[in-house]
Amino acid sequence: MNPTPTQPNSNEHEELARLLPAPVERDLPGDRQQRLREFVMSEIDQDLRPAEQASRRSARRRPVILASAGIAAATAAAAVVVGIAGTGGAEGAKESPSASATGSPSGRQVLLVAATTALKAPAGSGTYWHVKTIYTDRDGGARTTMESWTRRDGRVWWKGGKTQGRVVMLTRPAPFRLGGPAVTLAQLQGLPTTPGGLKAWIVAAVKKSDVTTSAGRPDAAAQERLVFEGLLSLLSQLPAPPQVRAAAFRAVASYPDVEDLGPVKGGQGLSISFGGGRKANLVIDPKTSRITDTDYFVSADGAQVTAPGGAEIVAEWTSVAPG
Repeated sequence: MNPTPTQPNSNEHEELARLLPAPVERDLPGDRQQRLREFVMSEIDQDLRPAEQASRRSARRRPVILASAGIAAATAAAAVVVGIAGTGGAEGAKESPSASATGSPSGRQVLLVAATTALKAPAGSGTYWHVKTIYTDRDGGARTTMESWTRRDGRVWWKGGKTQGRVVMLTRPAPFRLGGPAVTLAQLQGLPTTPGGLKAWIVAAVKKSDVTTSAGRPDAAAQERLVFEGLLSLLSQLPAPPQVRAAAFRAVASYPDVEDLGPVKGGQGLSISFGGGRKANLVIDPKTSRITDTDYFVSADGAQVTAPGGAEIVAEWTSVAPG
């Protein structure tokens, strides 16, 4: 795994840095591919119909978001990819009601369906926010598991390779990372619920934070990257409310170069290019709005992490104590 140096406070604990797993068995049986495609297309139709109707009403009363990039499946380009990109477009991505000529959804449509699903999801309950990451450093490499438990009062427990499998308690002023900036649970719960408002909040948080890069304070390009990384963290790792996750999906859908790679194990593969010709890879399950596989994420200490072998991240509320 290759972390890229976004440098948070030097007092942060180093053992929080490496997370990410390998996407195995990328191909789905033909009948499962067809069922998944039918589900996504039906959800796209439901998701887009209200916008289409609203557009017509407005006219009448006028004027007014794994594996490394080389993995591909035989029938559906089943490489897994999601990504970081430049600045995003309008408040919500606007999609044509029709999908591609082959009947497959576009990458943006997949993200919009996930946004609708996220909005319907229960907020969740429990004492601890539990994140379990299984990653592979490289294709065919050994798999490693890391776990964290964050209590609602901000206390954090960690277990991973550096702790030799033991659970240790960490002391952190703010337990979560929204891309680069450290944030509290209360801040996550109060984030804006529109794509534009959410991105603006992250930009402001970056400017106020002590986050630096190897070149010093983040310039405009670095700020754009950190905004996208914050959105990706909201989708895969952070205890964001349903409305906030939905806004994050719509914000990612507004980015350019969102590519659908077809059905893969665990959901729908997507690819988004981001600065410097890089790509991030991910799989979204449209039925749950969860990211089931990724090769790019932000670690708990704010570092950008890539894992060519992929990473499976499961994040949820639980009442089971650390152990």
